[in-house]
Amino acid sequence: MADIRDDYKFNWLNPEYSAETRRSRIVHFFVYPLLIGGVFLSSMVYIRPTAGNVTVSDILFAAALFALLLDRKISLYPFGRMSVAVWLVGLSMLLTGLTVSSINSPDPMRAIIVVAQYAFAYFAVMLIFGSQSAKDIITFAKVYALSIVVICLHGVYLIHYDGQRNTIFVTGSGRLTGLMERTNECATVIALCVPIVLALCTAGHMRKTSAFLAVAIMTYGILLTSSNSGLLSLVCGVGIFAIFGVNWKHMLLPLFLGVAILALSGGFVTEYLPETFQKRVLGALESGDLGKAGTFDGRIELINEALELTSDTMLVGVGADQYRVSSEFGAPVHNVYLLLWTEGGLMSAIGFVVMLTGALGPAFLVLKLPGGRPFAAAIFANVTVFLMAANALPHVYSRFWMVPILLPICLASTFVRKDYALRRRAGDIVG
Repeated sequence: MADIRDDYKFNWLNPEYSAETRRSRIVHFFVYPLLIGGVFLSSMVYIRPTAGNVTVSDILFAAALFALLLDRKISLYPFGRMSVAVWLVGLSMLLTGLTVSSINSPDPMRAIIVVAQYAFAYFAVMLIFGSQSAKDIITFAKVYALSIVVICLHGVYLIHYDGQRNTIFVTGSGRLTGLMERTNECATVIALCVPIVLALCTAGHMRKTSAFLAVAIMTYGILLTSSNSGLLSLVCGVGIFAIFGVNWKHMLLPLFLGVAILALSGGFVTEYLPETFQKRVLGALESGDLGKAGTFDGRIELINEALELTSDTMLVGVGADQYRVSSEFGAPVHNVYLLLWTEGGLMSAIGFVVMLTGALGPAFLVLKLPGGRPFAAAIFANVTVFLMAANALPHVYSRFWMVPILLPICLASTFVRKDYALRRRAGDIVG
């Protein structure tokens, strides 16, 4: 089995190494803590210098990118030429559609802000992570899991111990928005972290007890958000990971016992669930009335309005961030595909899907390698969940979306490169 870890040791003061190598290691000495901080704070939108969408995490990522560019250590093909080519073609379609559509819009300058944020999230951050070593990517994945656990524990304290309501972290109805300041987005991001933890655990990079505790805390964090889409994302992500990354021979007995325990103690367990979750989510599930699930009816109205608008925006949309201006409801439709279609034309919406299909390339490659199934499963799970969650989200250019998507991709890519290098060293590959 190929080991994803890097086992080299390097003394950059040793005179036997070239000046260029020493400079590279010195740059890494500064870039590494920047990325650790950027990853840890990536989902903590509350921690930002201004009221805008630029967070401290973004500043740390930008500083790391600048240092990597100075040292010329950027990899232009972080997860394979073909996969990156598909990714960039899709991103180009998305950005071109928004830019062209915004030229004749009432606020063409808004396109600069929206396009720049999409480009930074889906191109710059990709280059940053794709230029890191396998050992560092594993560390970043663990740091990211820790940050999500901190967000969930912070929510537990606010709701159960501090009793907050109608604050920046907790809504008036008692739903957790947390350090992300959003409910559904917070729940979905937590759900995206679970397959990463499962992959690290299955591949032997995280203890089972630590992984179990982390997943339990994350699951409860989703319950605190009382998000239907977040709960669906969690179930879907874990299910897809189980299909591709779990040996079912070892899981049948624990699965049977788990289902039996839940069936026998279902009523007892629900009494200890968060009160808001019981009212908002369980009530809708038990009655079958989606109207009890929150803003479902209002979102359907926005979706119907957007569907009517698509016939006029096949080629050119209304412009970046202009849907809320033209809408009679004064809000963007919570559906990325329809929002991109109406604001950037059909090309932008198709580009978004094309871009994310490029992320599946490393999954199919690593799936064939011994020990690579957990990383493939994490990619399949997170890309699928993200594409599914996009049906209930507005623009997704915030960087907290990209970190849980890129981490499993980079884990898989470094695993493939490591396996290739080991087999070539062993003589299995010639040339």
